[in-house]
Amino acid sequence: MKTRLIAKFLSAIVLLAIFMVNMIWWFRVTNRNTSFEADRAEYLAAFPASLQNPLLLTLMAIILLTISGILFVQSGKLKQLKVVSVVGYCTSFILAFWQLFTIM
Repeated sequence: MKTRLIAKFLSAIVLLAIFMVNMIWWFRVTNRNTSFEADRAEYLAAFPASLQNPLLLTLMAIILLTISGILFVQSGKLKQLKVVSVVGYCTSFILAFWQLFTIM
């Protein structure tokens, strides 16, 4: 039981880290003070052709963050990971709602 919770916790961290790397890439690209369209094209160029759709990337981010949040909740049952799991849960769902807001 304990090893499963730790595996879920590590999986949640990996999913959250994947999203964070993606956001860091977006912020680095947009920090160059060029036009939005040029920034968007440069950001999307880093992805394979099948993933160069901003709506698809946003939906994937929402799904990753939701799964990460659920895994953080499940791993919060372990006493040693309770505080870190709550922080991860809150972070994941706040970022998921932020991504949902960007679609609107």
